[in-house]
Amino acid sequence: MTSRKSILIILFLLSACSVYSQSILDEYVQEGLDNNLALKQIEFSYEKSVAALKEAQGSFLPSVDINARYTRADGGRTIEFPVGDLMNPVYTTLNQLTGQQLFPTIKNQEINFLREEEQDTKIEFVQPLFQPEIYYNYKIKSNLSQAEKAARNAYARSLICDIKSAYYNYMRAVRVLEIFESTEDLLNENLRVSKSLYENNKVTIDVVYRAETELAKLRQQTEEALSNEKTAKAYFNFLLNRGQEMEIVTHSVIQSYAGIDITLEEAVKAALRKREEIQQIGFAGQAADDNVSLNKSKFLPSLVFAAGYGFQGDEYKFTSEDDYWTASLVFKWNLFRGFQDHLRIEQSELDKKNLELKKLELENQISLQVRKAYYDLEVAQRSIEAAELQERTANKSFEIVHKKFGAGMSSQIEFIDARSTLTNARLNNVITQYREMISIAELEKAIAADPTAYSMKEVEL
Repeated sequence: MTSRKSILIILFLLSACSVYSQSILDEYVQEGLDNNLALKQIEFSYEKSVAALKEAQGSFLPSVDINARYTRADGGRTIEFPVGDLMNPVYTTLNQLTGQQLFPTIKNQEINFLREEEQDTKIEFVQPLFQPEIYYNYKIKSNLSQAEKAARNAYARSLICDIKSAYYNYMRAVRVLEIFESTEDLLNENLRVSKSLYENNKVTIDVVYRAETELAKLRQQTEEALSNEKTAKAYFNFLLNRGQEMEIVTHSVIQSYAGIDITLEEAVKAALRKREEIQQIGFAGQAADDNVSLNKSKFLPSLVFAAGYGFQGDEYKFTSEDDYWTASLVFKWNLFRGFQDHLRIEQSELDKKNLELKKLELENQISLQVRKAYYDLEVAQRSIEAAELQERTANKSFEIVHKKFGAGMSSQIEFIDARSTLTNARLNNVITQYREMISIAELEKAIAADPTAYSMKEVEL
């Protein structure tokens, strides 16, 4: 037993049977991590955040587009060109001087503003040179992606605890059924002896009735225990996302752990340092900082380089006479937007302060969780020795009363009381043993022990 200020933490230095049983549980844990539906949904959220990060990363690269436009037009504005009014007097004079009609009379021209047919095909290249919004947006997406990853890992750790606890609950239900089955054998024997004593006129008929009553009561308890066993099996299989009636490999050995001592204060510090929820809110806080910077960057100028090369004309011709190119530097500086940017900065700073308060609250919650798990395990471990002693003494007492009852030297009430005491002691011992196992799993989760306990797909950038 550990002292009041220390407690055993798992290192899994096990005996041969414990190694085998633990390997079974490890396989079930990994199966749950691979197949659990809720975890898969969180996995998709994480993968989506990585895709969003890659999208933000692409904003640093140039954009290249091909734009093609073909237009047919009719009507609209026209441009009048009085070429006839300008040239006809000249032509008339020339004809008179030459005495010949060498220069014809021409009409004024009316030209449509829109071409009847036109095409413009070009390739455009745009490269941001200085655009702070892109940088801060990338940092925000990066931190949010890490926050999603931490959330995924936090749920995975919680799932591991749930799987272990569900397995121990199922094992406990199986052991309880075994106890009731062995107890039924004793009560059947009690009924046989009671009938024999009655037939030999050593007891009255009420002794037989009482024996039958005790047997019926036990069978009712057995039905309830069987229902609990089926429910525990279904829930365990549900966590692993498999058929809820599938058999579960069990073992009869209660694992014997060896480990190192850790104080409560050390356990709390470890949890605050390693818990994924702390990491998650930390990344969210960094994203909030970047959001403040993003909104402040709206007051900075931006500079973009744009270039284009294409062909245009009233026909699709790609010759040196039809091509053209452009190159531009686009400078933009936000001077005033009706105080919108100032208000966005104020909102983002409030979001940041809210996250800081949430982090403090989360740290208090985690500290409370660790303390509860720590104290629960202390109580469970202190209870084991007493539960084992209680079962041993109850078993010895029952053996004595059983022999005396068979010889007619003790009453049925003494026999039933001794039998009830033994059954309850066995049940208490089993419950205490598995309560310790569940408490260890809870403490593992609370302090984020053994960070390599599960493997999951990593999404690379």
